[in-house]
Amino acid sequence: MKNLKTFIITEKGGFRHHIIPTVEMTIDLPAKFKGIHMSRLVESMTEVISDEFSVQHSIEDIQIHILEALQKKHAFQRGEIKFDFEFGYTSKTPVSNKRTWEVCDISATTIMENSCSNVHDVSVKVTGNTVCPHCLANNGGLTHMQRAIGILRVVGSTDQIPSYGSMIEVIENSFSSKTYSLLKLEDEVHVTKQMHENPLFVEDVCRNVLQHANDAYEDRQLEMYAGVRSLESIHKHDVIAEGRIVTNGM
Repeated sequence: MKNLKTFIITEKGGFRHHIIPTVEMTIDLPAKFKGIHMSRLVESMTEVISDEFSVQHSIEDIQIHILEALQKKHAFQRGEIKFDFEFGYTSKTPVSNKRTWEVCDISATTIMENSCSNVHDVSVKVTGNTVCPHCLANNGGLTHMQRAIGILRVVGSTDQIPSYGSMIEVIENSFSSKTYSLLKLEDEVHVTKQMHENPLFVEDVCRNVLQHANDAYEDRQLEMYAGVRSLESIHKHDVIAEGRIVTNGM
């Protein structure tokens, strides 16, 4: 089942979020059935959300509860539920110190298999920018700059998944500079200077994401992937870089 929308409220660390995810649910089909009982997928999700509607601790927890409820109604060996949604968070402009609301994309998947622990697969996508070091060094300090999209994906058990806020911070700190929905003139000047003082190739940003993630989560057991896409300003193509790292919690 794909492209179903629902409504969830989460509260963690004192922050409340209203989320409208697009839902995808998949279960394997027992050999004796010609097809699944489709309504049971939606029914299980709706009952869990309704029973706990006041607040959810996390997206991962609610996904586990939905799969557990579904397994009671429709036997399966392997079930998977995925939420795609926009996530809002606050930031401050670097000089004028004005509050801004930022939005990023999150994809969260939980997989449940019989006799196995739940596995979560979470991706956070954040927009920043890059400045070309090569052009800067060969063009008298002039260079091209562009927005870039950074993705951090983590795979692990329930107690190992980091908060979305910390994943956002890891990505934002990996660019030449952060981007902001609101910038006053003094902020624009600051961000532009910061970008030119920290020129990065797309590969540099990808390495930064992995290094910052490793530093932040070295005490966890996670498989982590970084992906960065530079929306080139002087070319007609994009440039991408990808990488992977594993932390063993030591």
